Amino acid sequence: MIRILIVDDNADKIAEIRTFVAKQVPDSNEVEFIAEASNLSAAVRMVTEVSFDLIILDLMLPYIRDGQPDSRAGLEILRQIREGNGRNRGAQVIGLSAYPEEVSGSRDSFERAGVLIVNFDDIRTWEETLASTISDVVRRQGGRDTIDFLILTALEEERRGFDDAGPVFVRDGIVAGLSVRYVDLPHDSGRYRGAIIKLRQMGLVAATLDASLALTAFDTRVICMSGICAGISGHAQLGQVVVASPAWEYQAGKWSKNGFQIAPSQIPLPPQTRVIIDRAFDSPQLHAAMEEGIGRHIVRPSRWEAPMLAPVATGSAVIADSVRLRHIEAQHRKVAALDMESFGLYYAAHEVFPPPEHFFSLKSVVDMADETKNDDLHAYGCMTSARATTYLVRQLLECSSERLPMNCSR
Repeated sequence: MIRILIVDDNADKIAEIRTFVAKQVPDSNEVEFIAEASNLSAAVRMVTEVSFDLIILDLMLPYIRDGQPDSRAGLEILRQIREGNGRNRGAQVIGLSAYPEEVSGSRDSFERAGVLIVNFDDIRTWEETLASTISDVVRRQGGRDTIDFLILTALEEERRGFDDAGPVFVRDGIVAGLSVRYVDLPHDSGRYRGAIIKLRQMGLVAATLDASLALTAFDTRVICMSGICAGISGHAQLGQVVVASPAWEYQAGKWSKNGFQIAPSQIPLPPQTRVIIDRAFDSPQLHAAMEEGIGRHIVRPSRWEAPMLAPVATGSAVIADSVRLRHIEAQHRKVAALDMESFGLYYAAHEVFPPPEHFFSLKSVVDMADETKNDDLHAYGCMTSARATTYLVRQLLECSSERLPMNCSR
């Protein structure tokens, strides 16, 4: 049984949405009710009192009955839905507006809250988006969605790196407030079903929360992170791919008059995951897979370095200062890279029960964490990390937990 709320002040638009929803869910027993709210005040009251599975939200709404529509009202309702521990914090929300300029102006704010926003005047787009969202809601009624792999990225640029990396686009959707791109990954005898999730924002806290939400919403064998990071001179080279093992938070500890005393929780890769990845890194096929299809116009490092497993430190801030870097280097003599998310993923995957069979974080070094930091290698790093991640996901999925890793070197 699903509950749907339509927040809109246009009666004709509401009727059209109702008709479309009825076609998507032909069995009336599956829809408990479709409620309506025509202004901010009524909508806030309803989301406070009733739990909904799907909320279809207009952007231009009056604050009170018979008031003038205001573009800020939709964002205010969204804030009320997502903040705190309210009834509808985990509800699916889709923004549906007939004002293109409002769609463009509000897109970033809605996407940070894990909400797709589409133009109602583009009939094909809004119908496809709403149909996909309803399908996700119906499927979630039966529990967690089972897929083969989950890939998280912190940036849209990192997710775009997968466009030509092997996974085949299926559709976009919103699950548990997360921006989910469903993909298929072809293999010799069929396809693996997966999803690429862009975090709602960068950073350790967002990575921990969104990875936890993803593991709650999906039953998956592999969860991983792909993207770009900063390297540490002497331990990593520009363009080099690094898989974190162990990962820890470099800010965890105690400041006193004697300085900072670190108290990290270091989380390594699962043992079998490490063995499979270590073998994959010795394969010449990986180098070819990483470079395949990358145009000559993309800025590259001066030389190619083999991928490696190495310690990675995670924190909430971008480091571009050699003095601060020395403090982090002292935490582990072999630390090779810094990022803002890997430990969050490792913590969520390590603590969830039952745990996924495999988890890892793979990132390409695009600068050194010092005053020379720049964006020249970002595009290259996003592409190579996506290709290497795809290669490892295939290797891990081909090696079931019942098979010895030595049999999994395809």
